[in-house]
Amino acid sequence: MYKNLGLHLNKYIPIPTTLQHPSKLNEPVPEVCLDLANLYHHYYMDTYGACPPNPDPTRFEHVTFLMSDDHLRFQGDGLGVSTAARRNKSSELGQAFCRWFLHEHLGVKYFAHIGEMTEGRVRKKFNGYTIERSDVGDMPDYLCSEGTGSVFLAEAKGRYTSVSFDSKEFEKWRAQFSRVRVLDNSGNAVRVKGHIVATRFATEERSRVKSAIYAEDPESEGNAPIEGDTAKSLAETVAAYHYSRLLEKLDQPLLAASLRNNVRLHEDMRLPVVLWGSALNPNSSQIYVGGYFAGPTGENVFDFVDGKIQSKRNDPLRLGIPQGTFVGVQLKIFEFLVKAARGSSFDLDFMPEVDPLDFTYSGISLLQDGSIIGPIGLFQPLAGTTY
Repeated sequence: MYKNLGLHLNKYIPIPTTLQHPSKLNEPVPEVCLDLANLYHHYYMDTYGACPPNPDPTRFEHVTFLMSDDHLRFQGDGLGVSTAARRNKSSELGQAFCRWFLHEHLGVKYFAHIGEMTEGRVRKKFNGYTIERSDVGDMPDYLCSEGTGSVFLAEAKGRYTSVSFDSKEFEKWRAQFSRVRVLDNSGNAVRVKGHIVATRFATEERSRVKSAIYAEDPESEGNAPIEGDTAKSLAETVAAYHYSRLLEKLDQPLLAASLRNNVRLHEDMRLPVVLWGSALNPNSSQIYVGGYFAGPTGENVFDFVDGKIQSKRNDPLRLGIPQGTFVGVQLKIFEFLVKAARGSSFDLDFMPEVDPLDFTYSGISLLQDGSIIGPIGLFQPLAGTTY
């Protein structure tokens, strides 16, 4: 399912290629098209921990509250029955929209919450750099990265009230970038590129308002831009944190902890996994590591009969019962993470490229980090193995 929403950019020079107006030089497109499956993928990764989501991640819980318009618009006066509830829901969605926007239009693959990077182990000197809070108050939400040597700060906002680059609120959001500092191995503060992505949500009761993204490109404080070993090490740490959260969802706590804490995973610690392939294209070379969350009935989707995996359907007469949701990551990405945890360098220069899907379906989402979410009926287990 797709929805449209408006776009307003500030200080983007040059304008990202996917947002450049096709016939007007140096102007952005007035609207962007939103894939709700991809949006929920980001929402799920950012909001839920190792526990299975409820409802399942391919049935975006907020979809039932959207109007049938082509533009993104919520029923009534928005999600929640009180101001506090609407504020919390809009904040969660604002973070999902921020991740989606940076992922789809600026190529950002990896996200780590800033609190994880400024507290505990990483707060101290780590791989030649230090990340620290420099003042009281809110900091940006994320440190994120496109890959080797690429590091960004990002602040996400979601709200129902008006948004303007000239407003006092936007000025307050800019101030958050001055409350975090990145220091190189000499203790000098370096500048880190940043993004503010604010999303205004339209509602049924405000029919003249349209949902829109307001994105700006500020920088953090510092004398010189982040580069070299500092940028490379920080990008790799962000990616390690990003994948640790994904691996927790895939029931791989040892591997997740190894990457998050930068602790070598011993060879004796074996990692059992199940390999999955495409049910639509059994000859596909795309293999995933993952598993599924059961549907609302809690029944198993597969049985083991004489050592073989067989599909199971308890009531073939009934329609409309979701069987479950598959969550996984492409095998070659998983194998890279295992090698890194066992002692090889977590070097993003050698991170494998993610293979695009060899089929299209509106209920499936594959991100640039190799993670995938979709109905279990589109996948089939191939074999169990250990790493």
